[in-house]
Amino acid sequence: MTDSDYILIAKLNASSKQAFGEIYDKYVTMVYSFALSVIHDESIAEDITQLVFVRLWEHRESISSEKNLPAWLYVTARNAVFKELRRMACMEQYVNYAARIQSIREEFELEQLDDAVILKELAGICSSFPQRMKNIYELRMVEGLSVAEIAENLDISPKTVETQLSRARKIISRKLKNI
Repeated sequence: MTDSDYILIAKLNASSKQAFGEIYDKYVTMVYSFALSVIHDESIAEDITQLVFVRLWEHRESISSEKNLPAWLYVTARNAVFKELRRMACMEQYVNYAARIQSIREEFELEQLDDAVILKELAGICSSFPQRMKNIYELRMVEGLSVAEIAENLDISPKTVETQLSRARKIISRKLKNI
């Protein structure tokens, strides 16, 4: 941190918009580059950069001139990036969940049932499967593995995987027709 940073922080503590602008100009590229290097999306990196500088302004009075300003900006950016990565992971899980539910609806002709009912019934049915069938079905439907990947993971033939999945589908179809 340079001597000018100490002066800028002191002015920022006094709510100087000019000092804030100088800090922004000096460090915006660093923050944006970091966010972009992790997120790989220009729009999200811009949002994170903006968020970091909004937080800087919100905390302007409590930032000590003894603190390393670039480090504070980096930690704030890092936390925002991690939060965004968690949000993206949750979104991906939700999209996968919605796709699985829709796939189940179409496969077993369950358009009229609520998601919660489908999941509850499916969980009950799957819990009654023999262990091997249950493992195979969960790897396929929950984890999204291919037949070949399941066969490799469980050290069984792809034909065995296909047979177990077919039997599971028949059991599910028969039991779901009764609800």
